Amino acid sequence: MRLFIGVDLPAEIKQALIEFQSELRLLGVNGSFKSQDNFHITLEFLGELDASRIPALTETLSRVASNFKPFDLNIVGLGAFPSFKRPHTLWTAVNGSLTELNRLRDELHSELRNKSFELEERQFKPHVTLASRPNLDNIDISTVQSGTLGEFLVKEVVLFESRAISGKRVYTDLFKVRLEP
Repeated sequence: MRLFIGVDLPAEIKQALIEFQSELRLLGVNGSFKSQDNFHITLEFLGELDASRIPALTETLSRVASNFKPFDLNIVGLGAFPSFKRPHTLWTAVNGSLTELNRLRDELHSELRNKSFELEERQFKPHVTLASRPNLDNIDISTVQSGTLGEFLVKEVVLFESRAISGKRVYTDLFKVRLEP
């Protein structure tokens, strides 16, 4: 099973992201745009794991989530990995209570590493992917780089499974845990 832990987004934020993708298309940006169902903030990519590891994951998620209260985030602007000159991925940034988001991610990372999960060690940069392999040649994207797309309250963390179905990535919620109010 290909698994990751993330924050799902509310419907109104997903709709705002779809509208933002439409703005980008109108400017002439093309690429592999993500579907509304796949918008999320990845906290930890776990990769291919055997289903027998799921109980350890859900127990860890539940324990870590019990240390957090819901917190606010907002979605803003446009960025590119590795850069706008050589974009592989277009994304929108996550702002707001980043101290809480980073603490949540760091605690998850530490607990999962203690349970012998193999994890990526690159710096956490919270974002929502909009498109892969974008073509930005001769396009002025400066007009869309700074707007706020919406704000929301993070109330839960989700264990997702990622599967390829008919050539498309489909993310399924396997387990959700609420942040304790």
